[in-house]
Amino acid sequence: MTLEKMIDSITVQFQLPSCVLSADLTANHGAVTVFSNKMCNWSIDRIPKDRAPALSGTLLLETGLERLHVFPSFRVGFRIQGVALSGLQLDKLDLRVVPSRLYRGFRALTRSGLYEVRS
Repeated sequence: MTLEKMIDSITVQFQLPSCVLSADLTANHGAVTVFSNKMCNWSIDRIPKDRAPALSGTLLLETGLERLHVFPSFRVGFRIQGVALSGLQLDKLDLRVVPSRLYRGFRALTRSGLYEVRS
C-alpha cells in the first residue's frame, strides 16, 4: 500500500566545526540561517515539483587549513499530515562532495560512514 501524502515543514540542522570562521550559505529553495554559535538551520516548507532543493555556499577556514577534517552531522526533520510513521524506508539518499581540484580521470568520490535515521 502506497500513500501519496505531501512532506512539509522540512528542516535540516547542523553544527559547523570550530575551525570555520564564517559561512556564506545559500539555498535554491527555503531559508538558511547561520546563528552566532555556528548552528545552521535550513527550513523548507515543501519540496517543489520542478527542482530538488539544494544548499551551497562558501566556508572561511582558520589560517593554514585547506579543507575540513571534521564532518558535521545533519539532523533532518519533516512532517506528514495525517500519517503515523511505522517501518519508514529510505529509497535514496544523495550525499555529494565536490573536491576543490579534480584530477584526470575523476569520476566520483565516495566516503563510507555511519548514516543514522531516527523517527
